[in-house]
Amino acid sequence: MQAALFYPPNWVLFWMNRHRHVFSYQSLEELVLLHVWLGFVLCYAWLERKRLHPLAALFGAGSFAFSGYMLLQLQHLGLVCGYAWLPLAFLSLDSTATSCRLRPLAGLAASSALIFLAGYPPFCVVFCVLTVAYAAGTLAPLRTSLGALGALAFSILLVMVQLLPLAEAARFRFPMNAYGAGIRDPAFYLSYFVPNFYNFSLRADPMTNFGKEYLYLGAPALFGLLCLAYIRKFRPLLPYLLVLLAALIFATNPFNLVLKVVTRSDLLAQLFRSWYFLAGITAAVAPVAAHGLDAFLRRPAAPSPRPLLLASVPAAALAVWAVHLVLLWRPSSSGFAFGPRSILEPTVMLALFAAAMFALRALRGPHRLSLAAVLVLAAGADYKAFGTSLRVNAYHPVEKRWEDGGIPYVDDAAYRAMRSNPSYRVVLDRDAPLAGEMRHAGLTTPQGDDPSLTRAYQAWAAARGIFAPPWLIPIPPSREDVLKSLGVRYFITYEGAPLYAALALSPRFRLVPPAQEYYKVFEYLDAQPDYGFDSPAASVSLTGWEPERRVFRLQSTGGGLFHLVEQDFPGWRASLDGAPVPIELWQGAFQAVRVPAGAHTLVFEFHSTYLGWGAAVSLLSLGLGLAALGFHAAK
Repeated sequence: MQAALFYPPNWVLFWMNRHRHVFSYQSLEELVLLHVWLGFVLCYAWLERKRLHPLAALFGAGSFAFSGYMLLQLQHLGLVCGYAWLPLAFLSLDSTATSCRLRPLAGLAASSALIFLAGYPPFCVVFCVLTVAYAAGTLAPLRTSLGALGALAFSILLVMVQLLPLAEAARFRFPMNAYGAGIRDPAFYLSYFVPNFYNFSLRADPMTNFGKEYLYLGAPALFGLLCLAYIRKFRPLLPYLLVLLAALIFATNPFNLVLKVVTRSDLLAQLFRSWYFLAGITAAVAPVAAHGLDAFLRRPAAPSPRPLLLASVPAAALAVWAVHLVLLWRPSSSGFAFGPRSILEPTVMLALFAAAMFALRALRGPHRLSLAAVLVLAAGADYKAFGTSLRVNAYHPVEKRWEDGGIPYVDDAAYRAMRSNPSYRVVLDRDAPLAGEMRHAGLTTPQGDDPSLTRAYQAWAAARGIFAPPWLIPIPPSREDVLKSLGVRYFITYEGAPLYAALALSPRFRLVPPAQEYYKVFEYLDAQPDYGFDSPAASVSLTGWEPERRVFRLQSTGGGLFHLVEQDFPGWRASLDGAPVPIELWQGAFQAVRVPAGAHTLVFEFHSTYLGWGAAVSLLSLGLGLAALGFHAAK
């Protein structure tokens, strides 16, 4: 469940779009990029508090915020928003370990709550694991670990406004093992060091390197790792190494140990996901590299007798290469090489960066400052050129986007026809728009691809032979019994798709004109609504259809059972002529209400039962937490 209604920064997003029907794409971009910079600032504050050299802290924060993992996740709003708060948690644990006071744990509780409210529950699990691992490596491991567990527990109370409705919604959901088998292929991790070994260009077919991801650490981080040879005391690195170890264990699933543990529980199997533990690798490597850079920069070096020459030569070479990378990045260029040839660009960048860093140590005053500025700009060019405008975080411009209304590559006339019948559902062919995206267009589909898919609906689909776990439920046009039961009226497909020929040849379907776009829409001519009486001597008139509200005018001579093919989900309530009536189970998965004879108005409404209770617990916990902090400060 990725709703992030109660995440405070999202309230700014709501305000920015207060006059719009949907969020503008630009406002979402701004929110994401602000969190990227928030991660950078928090990481710099964390590393600077460790009294690292400012330039080392700067490059460490840059590796955390601008390297591969963050830029890979730009498409996942909730994950980027959560990842940005991770340094605040580590900073709070450091303060707790060194100050012998519990007050710094407020930062950990706040970051934990914000990460949960950001709306990416699997990352919350990653955060908890990394936090406990980090606490175990601090100077006071027992006290800090106990304090961390207490702060994490308190943060659960803070987010009850979102957690309780989520628990209510997930009560009947169909459990799925989302952990996977782990990422064990050593070639996968090559992207940390060679940014474009697998072609991530927008021009590349994603299937040519399926399963590979952009994870480049950047020249500053790679040089910092090489500089670990200068470190004499490794005890300060222990918290990061424990975070790295925990991340690698949960990401790689050695000997299937993690899988065997998490699959013992339906809840753990759904929350633990190996892929998201890659965040811990970058979160650990960035500070380790910063410590390496710090040890290098603090190593004594004799002043250069020719500072101008020593500063200008590496600065010029680094600047020229950075410009070269940016020019290669431009869409009009030939692009970066991939495969073994792709090793050249990052290797040259690393060599020039290292040469400039060696020169920097021997410089003083304005020359040192100037070369440091060139190093920072070159590092920015390194991250920019390799990490942006990739198939993982950008897309080619299209004529229509979701924010413009309609569905990309679907005729407006066909889209308007589907929207004019909101009570009917849409089925999608393979590789048509994702089923989960239909909600953006104001349409519904019975095919799943929904985290709230219930066990009852799964059983209903399985009994009819159309359930194919884990996500999408295939519904062929030949199953007219299923189409009528579920209120299906439209199919979205394309020429050459598996269902296209059957739809085009069947007299039971018609192609909705003008059919000029890539995706074609077929209408089922014998479609039936997904509601009705069990008695033929009755009339039904639909007078209201909203996502959370259905209104019907009913007229019958003998009364009967009125059914609505809406999952029997917690929170749905029914009222007849304004008076509450009980909802019965229909066909084991849907809703029904017994209606007496005569004319009546029947209303189905959804209200989260636990939302009010969750809000009360959250507000009470927040008030108690602020009061405790105020009392502690007054002492």
